[in-house]
This record gives sequence, structure tokens and C-alpha cells, in this order.
Amino acid sequence: MYKKAIFLVSVCIGLSGFHTCVYAQADLPRLDLATLNLSANWQRAAGITLNAESAALKTKPGAEALLVSSGSEPITLATPVSDFALQFDVLLTANADALLTLPNGESLSLNQSRDIKPLLKTPGLWQTIRLDYRAETGTVGPLIERLIVNGVVVREGYSLPRKPSGKPLQLTAQNGSLVVRNVGYRALENRKVASWAGPVNYKLYGESIETREELDKKTPVKSDTVSKISYNVSYGRQGRTAILFDGKLNVPVAGDYQFDLVMGGIAGLWVDGKPVIPVVYDELGAVKTHLMPLTAGTHAVEVMFARSWPRPGLGLFISQAGTRPQALHADGSLPEFSPPGLVAVQPEARPTLIRSFIQMPGERNKRTKALSVGNGSAIHYAVDLSQMALLMAWKGDYADVTQMWYERGEPQLLKPLGTVIMPSPRPAMAMLSNANAAWPDSLTEDVLNYGGMVLAKDGSPTMEYTLAGLTVRESLRPTANRLERTFAVTGRPASSAQPLYCRLAAGKIIEEVSKGLFAIDDRSYYIRVDPKANLTLRQLGTQQELMMPVAMKDGAGAVQYTIEF
Repeated sequence: MYKKAIFLVSVCIGLSGFHTCVYAQADLPRLDLATLNLSANWQRAAGITLNAESAALKTKPGAEALLVSSGSEPITLATPVSDFALQFDVLLTANADALLTLPNGESLSLNQSRDIKPLLKTPGLWQTIRLDYRAETGTVGPLIERLIVNGVVVREGYSLPRKPSGKPLQLTAQNGSLVVRNVGYRALENRKVASWAGPVNYKLYGESIETREELDKKTPVKSDTVSKISYNVSYGRQGRTAILFDGKLNVPVAGDYQFDLVMGGIAGLWVDGKPVIPVVYDELGAVKTHLMPLTAGTHAVEVMFARSWPRPGLGLFISQAGTRPQALHADGSLPEFSPPGLVAVQPEARPTLIRSFIQMPGERNKRTKALSVGNGSAIHYAVDLSQMALLMAWKGDYADVTQMWYERGEPQLLKPLGTVIMPSPRPAMAMLSNANAAWPDSLTEDVLNYGGMVLAKDGSPTMEYTLAGLTVRESLRPTANRLERTFAVTGRPASSAQPLYCRLAAGKIIEEVSKGLFAIDDRSYYIRVDPKANLTLRQLGTQQELMMPVAMKDGAGAVQYTIEF
């Protein structure tokens, strides 16, 4: 099947030698909501109850964790005098809109903007908005450096009209109610806050080493000094390497400082001999953050880096409240100016099926038997065929296949391009010895065995597999903002003493918001079932699970529910 490939180039903007994009996913200092002046139609609340169908919203009095509005009067979040970064979570009732008014007077509408609306989750669920804004300077007009909606970059380097600036940054509810929480704000002034007190020592090792303890037992192949941290000290060496940097950082003024470690490989950070960012593996561009107090004077800083199979790179930034991140690494240590073009696949009229590897957050090993299904309805999903686990579902554009099709195709990962939800990636069905037994992390091939798939006339797949002597046919069918998931079970179980269960959802918080409708993991997505279905909501440790026993009659049973987001 022919697939259209779209090539795009990612651009990162620099100002006066300062890096401006490092905070793309990092947390921002929280605004104290108690300090904000509220108009009559805004109120503070500890929580909410919301009927998704009727849009009836009620507030819970108490701690000031949320801001709720049901009128058209704005709330002023800040009055910026320079560049800034803003992030917040917002929940909209049915047909409601949120307007974010910028300092130049322009307003961003969430529900009316054509590039934002397709990425919004269904009403009643939390949306996360991130904005990096550059104020007008001289002959350069104001700019949206980056606008991120639910983890997806929708605008980057977006020029705004030159209008009188200095207006307050405001949020307004229209045609319904909105709830706001987790408001983070940071002014971004270009100012140096620290500098290396002298040369930075480094030791280069001729192998990839994943822990500091292991590193201390090895003999370096080279030792030398550089003026700044630089991954390029390994230039010319083939294969995997590890580097330990050791330098003295001069801090003129005591205060709270934020370190940001950016990596493509394995990296960790120590300050004054104490680990502040644990050694971790991640792909190029990932940001690990730590905020800590520093006294005036010099501080010992160590950075460990090990190259793995991803595209390598290393950056270390430092900042204070109100400043842009200042690079403590040399130019070229982060290869941000020449990233590979994005190779994207969009679904055709029939569902577009792609077999690939998928890397789940927090998992070290790739899922190597994944199937992703892209649909013209802009609702897509990925399944681990070895475990028959729904790994993720998303809305918007389909798939980033750059790491599959670019050059040699390493590490062969497919990535979603839209707003993603991630149900717990475990088998959906299992035999349990009793209703309180723990749900299995995985099932062996002698219990679960994938048998293949059958395509419907429209190209939609139905997956078939055996489970402990039973035959299961599973299908996921997309419609507007939802996936309908159906299991048809036939046969006789190998052990009648162990009943069959289906786990519909798992998360820290599962709330029944109306009959048969459950909000999962703090309103990340909904599960909708027949209100008459036999369900159990159980608590195991810190996690809740929504369970359904599969009733078998005359050798047949069925489960059907809907995932909405």
C-alpha cells in the first residue's frame, strides 16, 4: 500500500546566544492562585463534580487548588514586562471555549482555532496548554516561540501583529464554564547567572557505561580539559562511549537555581557530590530538571554521559526565576540545528496498518510486536500483539515513522503525532484465581497466543487469539472522539476454577461521573459501559481497576465498552 510521506524540519530559536526551547516540556514555577484577583464570575474550589452529558458543574469548597469560571469576565494571570513561558490545565464543559489574551492584544481561542481544536479532548477532560512568548523588541514583532496543546506542538516561530504591548495576560470563559489548575508561569530575561570558574576536566571511556558505580571501576582511554561541557570530546571514536565531566561552577549570588539536563543517551548530574538528577536513559531532546538552593561561591558540578543507540547529544542549562536558561555546554554539543526531517504517515480512506516497534514511557525494552492502526476519522490506536494490550490511542495526525524509514531505520520506533492517552499496557483479559488476585503484567505464550487478523470490507482489523483454551476476537472501531472496543469469546476454558475477567481501565483515580460513565486517571479519558453491566471497581495498592467478569453461556461470552477522549 502506498503511503504519503511528509517531511518537516523542526526549528529551535536562539536569542543573544541563549537557548529558548529547553523548557518545551519542563515544569514551570506554580502561580499561587490565592494571589490572583477574581471577578464575580470566578471562584476558587477544592474540586468539582461534572455531568458530562448535561454539562452541569458543581464546585467543592475548600483548598484553593482550582479556579472556576462561568461568565465572560477575564482573569489576569500576569502582566508580563518581558518574554515569558506559561502552562496550565483547563477543563471545558460542553460547547464552552477558552480565550487566552496575549500582551499584544491577540486572543487564542481553543475551540475556534483550526490547528488547536482537533487536538482537544472531549468536554469534561483535562487539556494541557503550554505557551512560550517573545515580546516585541525594536524592529522585531512579538512571537509565539512555541504553542503546545496536549503535548503536540501546533505553532512554532509564529509571528504576531505589532500592536501596543504591555497588556495583561488574561483567560476568559465563553459559552459555558471552564476550570483551571496547575498554572505555571516564568518570566524569561536574557541574563547570565553563573559561569565556569576554570577549565572543565573530563575522562573519556571507550565503552557505554550505565551507572556511576560502574564508571568508577573503569580506566579512561583519555583525560583532558575543555572550556565547557561538550559531547564532541568523543569525536572520532567509533561505537559506544562514556564521559565524566568535572568542573567548578561560580555562582555570584545565593538563591534558588534550576538545572536542566538535556540528553540523547544516558546522563546524570551531581552538584557538590550529591546526585541531583539520577542517571537515566532518554532520547535526544528529553529534559530532566532539578531546582535547588545554591550559596554564593563555587560549586563542584559533575555530569556523566554515555552514548547509546539513539541520536546522541548533551546539554546542561542553569537559570533562576525570571531568566532564560543559560547554556553551560559548548555549541554543537546539542545537535539542535540540523535535526532529521520528520517522515509522517497520514491514513488513507481505508485504515492504514503499520507494524513497528514502540517505546512506552518508563519501559527500558521496546515493544517489538506492535500494530498501529490509522483511521480517516483521526482516531488512531496501537496494540501489542504479543500481549493483546492496548498501548495507546490518539487523535489528530497519525504517525511519525522517521526512526523507521530515515536512513537505516534505527531504532525502528513509531511515534503518535496527536493527543495521546495511554491505558495501562497490560493484557485486557486474564484468568484470575479470585476477584482479589493481582492483574498479570504479562502472559506467556502457553496462555496467550496471537493467531492473526481478519480485515472487514472497510479494512478495519479484527484480531484473533487464544487465551487459556478460549478463542477471542477483538476489534476496535473509531468514531467521533471514541474507540468502541469489543471482545467475542468462544470455547471452554482450560480451567473452569479460574473465571475470565476483562480489565477495562486502571489508574490512580477512577470516578463514576454518571451512570455507566467513568473518568479515568484524573479525567485523562472516559470509559463508557452499559449502565446495567456487572462491574467491579477495586483498589489494589495505590491503583484502582475497573473490572468486568466475562459471563460464559453455552460456550460464548462478550464484552463491549467505549473509550472516549
